[in-house]
Amino acid sequence: MSRGIFRRLAEVVESGGGAVLVTVVAAEGAPREAGAKMLVFPDGRVEGTVGGGALEHHAIQIALDLLRRGEKTFLESRELGDLGMLCGGRTTLFYEVVQAPPTLAIFGAGHVGRRLMELARLALSWRIVLFDHRPEQLADLPPGVEGQTLPHFAEIPALPSPSYAVVATDSHDTDFLVVSALLAQEPGPAYLGLLGSSSKAAAIRARLLNAGIPQERVDRVRCPVGLPLGGKDPGSVALSILAELVALHHGRLAEIAGPKR
Repeated sequence: MSRGIFRRLAEVVESGGGAVLVTVVAAEGAPREAGAKMLVFPDGRVEGTVGGGALEHHAIQIALDLLRRGEKTFLESRELGDLGMLCGGRTTLFYEVVQAPPTLAIFGAGHVGRRLMELARLALSWRIVLFDHRPEQLADLPPGVEGQTLPHFAEIPALPSPSYAVVATDSHDTDFLVVSALLAQEPGPAYLGLLGSSSKAAAIRARLLNAGIPQERVDRVRCPVGLPLGGKDPGSVALSILAELVALHHGRLAEIAGPKR
């Protein structure tokens, strides 16, 4: 059973998904012995079992709560009688959230986009995808970076969750196309940064609102993008963007950057 669970978990992660692996690590008079495992998926589906009945229902709720809170592990011991199970006994469960690494999607292989790709490749263990409408800009990418050609940026692929997106194309029109497409995705990227000045930010936001995109979605766009580290050269700008999205990923952005710009 464990071999099948691990094989299934590997398939889920390789496809960009995730699940909570629940393992019985100790048991006294419980329905399942130590080593029994169960996968809990974000939609509540399960594969495998840690004992059925009230214990399993309880474990599913704990696993889903871990996913909602963004936590990674949890260890608990439960008296089965406390769950209303007449069999009594005691079991200890270990919960581990296993997910595919985040995706960093960079739209635009210009100076800043390429610098950001290079820095992220060195600093992160994430999946990195560089998008551009010019195939020659995606030639000879370093190992660990995927390149995808998007003619005219007309069809933006759905990004997996979690994803972090940075838009730095070579025109305001294609920036608008990419940003509007990403805002239409569900759940959409956890971070959506747009390279540009304050005046560009105002113009793009007005255009998005005129296109019928709700205000709360438009407010997700971070523009100007990046922490105010100083420096306007491509490397400095890329570093400021990387610092901002990593801070957001670890839940530290509010204390580092203050209120959202």
